[in-house]
Amino acid sequence: MKRIVYILTSLLLCSAFNANARSIMDFFVSEQGELLSLLPKNTRMDMIDYYNAGRVIEAKNNLGEGTRFNKVTDNYISLQLTKSCTVEMMLIPVSKKDSVIIAIKTLELPAKDSEITFYDTNWQPIATKRYFKPASMKDFIRIPKGDKTKKETVLEAIDFPIVSYTINPDKATIIARHGLSEYMSKEDYKKIKPYLQDSINYTLQGHTFKPQR
Repeated sequence: MKRIVYILTSLLLCSAFNANARSIMDFFVSEQGELLSLLPKNTRMDMIDYYNAGRVIEAKNNLGEGTRFNKVTDNYISLQLTKSCTVEMMLIPVSKKDSVIIAIKTLELPAKDSEITFYDTNWQPIATKRYFKPASMKDFIRIPKGDKTKKETVLEAIDFPIVSYTINPDKATIIARHGLSEYMSKEDYKKIKPYLQDSINYTLQGHTFKPQR
C-alpha cells in the first residue's frame, strides 16, 4: 500500500514539474478555444517545427490568409493571425507555484481595439479583474496644473472610446493605448490632445497589474 501511495505521489510531482517547465509554445499548441480557432493544431505544430529549424514561415489559416510569428521567446509569442488581427500570449508567474497566461487579441479596423483575457495553465478563463483593471478613457486624461478644464469636459468630446493593449515581454508589462487619433477629425483631436497621455504602463505588483504613476 505504501508503495502505491509513493508511486502516485511521484506521478503527481512529475506532472506538476512538467506543467511548470512548459514553455509558451506548449500552450500555443494546446489552446482549444476561440483564441486560436482559425489556426488548426497541426498548422501550429508545423510553424513551431520550422521556427525551431531557424525559419519563420507564413502558414495558411482557416480564412486562407497568412499567419506568422512576429516574435517568440520562452514565455511570449506575438502572432500575426490575419491581416487585421494580432494575438499576443505571455506566460507570467504570479506566485512561486502558479503562472497565468495573458492573451491579447487586437483588431485593426483601422483603429486598434483589444480584448485582454487571463487563463490558468489548463486554459480555463480567469476573471480579468482578479489580475487587471482595464483602462477607461478617463485614465488617459491628465489636466495640466493650473488648467481649469474638467475631465468631464474632455470626456464629452469623446464619442467612441477605444483602447488597445500590447505586452512588453522584456519588462513583463502591459501597455494600454487610446486610439482617438485614428478616428477623430484632426481639428477635434487637436482640442483634447493636450489633456491626454498616449499610453499607460501596467506592472505586476504582487498578484495584480497596476498602472505606473
